[in-house]
Amino acid sequence: MFKKVLLAALIVTSAVFAQVHVAGRVAFNFGTVWGDHTEGYDWGAGFNAGALTKIDVTPTIAFVPGVEVELRRIANEDFGVEYSSNLWYIDLPLLARFAINPQFFVDAGLNLGVNVIAKMTTKINGHEESGDIENMNTIDLGLVAGVGYTVIPNLDINVRLAIGLSNMVDESEVGSKNLRFQAGVSYWFM
Repeated sequence: MFKKVLLAALIVTSAVFAQVHVAGRVAFNFGTVWGDHTEGYDWGAGFNAGALTKIDVTPTIAFVPGVEVELRRIANEDFGVEYSSNLWYIDLPLLARFAINPQFFVDAGLNLGVNVIAKMTTKINGHEESGDIENMNTIDLGLVAGVGYTVIPNLDINVRLAIGLSNMVDESEVGSKNLRFQAGVSYWFM
């Protein structure tokens, strides 16, 4: 009897783990801001890296949560003064993946970002100063949509658009929100 219970437990465990996959992901991103009074902001180059888990719900639908560290850069020039922001976030993407065919897929869902570092550099007539951005909103809630292609069974490439829904600065009348375009690679270990 014990052997049958043990065999049944092994079969159930292997079936559960066969449907869960783990990957590492790195991506290059371009970021700026959108919203009221955000004219003149330039795109800044950044990156993100982290881990993903893919949980197969059906053969064509999966839940893909992850945790990533992301550097978002934004630049602006106003009346001869150059501003550049370096924003470090811990991102928690919660995506649904829809397989169009065995190679192509579409991702869509939410992204919860937690700001851990917010620095701004200001250049005036060759003089440079750096400091923390005050009143930076800690939480950045946004939407993510993207498409991807499975190059080989363990390697995906994808592009994503991430649109922030939360104001970046507390009590701001400007209403600037994050906007990022990402191009990345995921390698599935399991």
